[in-house]
Amino acid sequence: MRLSTWPSRKSRSSETRVRPILIAASSSLAAICFFGCQNLWNSSPNSSSMPAPEPRPVYAASVKVYLQDDAKHEMFLGEFDRASCVNGFPQQWSYYFTSVVGQHRFDLDYAPLLDQKSGSGALVVKTAQQRYHLRIGTLPSTIVARQLCEETKEADTVKFAADAPEKDDLLSALRLAAPDCQFEYDGDKGLACRLQHPNSKELLTQLETLKKNMTTKWNHQPYLLIRRLTLAMQMLDALRRDSKADWQKSCRIVKYSLPNELPLSFRSKLWRDKVCNDSKPDDDTVLIGLDQAVRELQTLSRRIEEASLVGLFTLSVPRDQSASKDYWVSLQPIEIPLVMSEVPPQTMSCVWHPLFFEQPEQQLVAIDLVQVPHSDKSFCAPAPSLARAKREADIYVRSSIASEMEFQISNGQSKKLRLPTGDYRYSVSQFSGPFPDEMTSTQEIAPLSTGHISWKSARPHLVIKSW
Repeated sequence: MRLSTWPSRKSRSSETRVRPILIAASSSLAAICFFGCQNLWNSSPNSSSMPAPEPRPVYAASVKVYLQDDAKHEMFLGEFDRASCVNGFPQQWSYYFTSVVGQHRFDLDYAPLLDQKSGSGALVVKTAQQRYHLRIGTLPSTIVARQLCEETKEADTVKFAADAPEKDDLLSALRLAAPDCQFEYDGDKGLACRLQHPNSKELLTQLETLKKNMTTKWNHQPYLLIRRLTLAMQMLDALRRDSKADWQKSCRIVKYSLPNELPLSFRSKLWRDKVCNDSKPDDDTVLIGLDQAVRELQTLSRRIEEASLVGLFTLSVPRDQSASKDYWVSLQPIEIPLVMSEVPPQTMSCVWHPLFFEQPEQQLVAIDLVQVPHSDKSFCAPAPSLARAKREADIYVRSSIASEMEFQISNGQSKKLRLPTGDYRYSVSQFSGPFPDEMTSTQEIAPLSTGHISWKSARPHLVIKSW
């Protein structure tokens, strides 16, 4: 009995062998506990409800901002930098939210608004590679009155009641920069940008009306516009049929189409990844892209009727100057804005939209074609690339409503064209086949004739008689 009750005596040598093993095991256990606990802290409900996109801003003293509903449920909104406080108001803020294409972060800088010497008098918003200036005039009064810097001296979080007046002030900058978004709270996911859109039946009616107008009222239809209309109808038809095979076919056509053959919303890589890479795309996401495509087609069709002319292009070169029968003609709009007025870059209206923020020219086209609401308080920040984006946006609109910008023509023939009013450069080259590989010499590739045309008078007629 005594032998089973008391432990046997261990030798001193066995204790020597066991002690290093225990020390190593305790060290490993401490490391596992440290990193495991750190992961548990990072995966707490409040911190993981709205994970921030990378890279995150580096704040000296970050204070998390939450909204709290009546049931005391906390929703993560963003954070501010306590080290940027001026007179009790933090100047550096970050907001996090989701949209149909993923996660987004807006970094807000109130410093230029408070700096009288800068002269900008605007709140600066940065998201991804884009910057916007918001002319808000004054700081949000309810947030200033809260004295957040004093309130958070001993805390790293601050909470606002979801129904408190401060909520509107907190979201006012986001609503100005992204006027098409309805910012709502999506449970544990946090803040979300919701986009309104018609249902599939309403979109089908609008597309059929566009198709009828193009085929019955116009004697010459622009190729790019017809192509975009066809792609939109194919995708909507596949969505209504709910056929996986039809859907995959539509996505393949979109994938292998040229960029200018796609509606502006279909050119968004994030949107295409969402609707074509998922086994079952979300209907709302698809309909949002289709709604934007229909808006674009409607505006462009009106531009065709208002700002384009039907005329003839004739090639009539004497046989002694013409060594070939077939030629290739290319037209290029001269960079004189047609549909966008000349405005200094610092006063160019700019807004954010989840389908168009990837490229600055896409934003400008969407604004010009009234695809997104206009904001008279949100402007593009001046940048060297802005003027180029503006020109590219103008060329996109012009080429969209032109019947053909490149075409084959035989000597002695005429071709009917529908072009937006304006000035164009043209070049005439020898046509040796439909594929570049069939061009065998530099003489065949080099233009035989170049020049300028003015497509402004009623029933314009350009005739090339010599080179």
